[in-house]
Amino acid sequence: MKIKMLKTIPGSIDGVTVIELQAGTEYTMTDAARGQRRAAAYIRRAEAAEVIDAATASDQAPAAPARKARAKK
Repeated sequence: MKIKMLKTIPGSIDGVTVIELQAGTEYTMTDAARGQRRAAAYIRRAEAAEVIDAATASDQAPAAPARKARAKK
């Protein structure tokens, strides 16, 4: 899985080695389960977005849907 970082954070692309992941840089996560879980966590926390390969992106939904603002009480 390929992700593009939205924030600069310390993190890992293989689930073992910690490096500084730079905002605006694309990283290829390992195909192992650890790499896939890390990518999903970064996407879920809005720290990264999945990069969709143009050759395989037929009818896929966006990786990280936009969050709606909460109404104030």
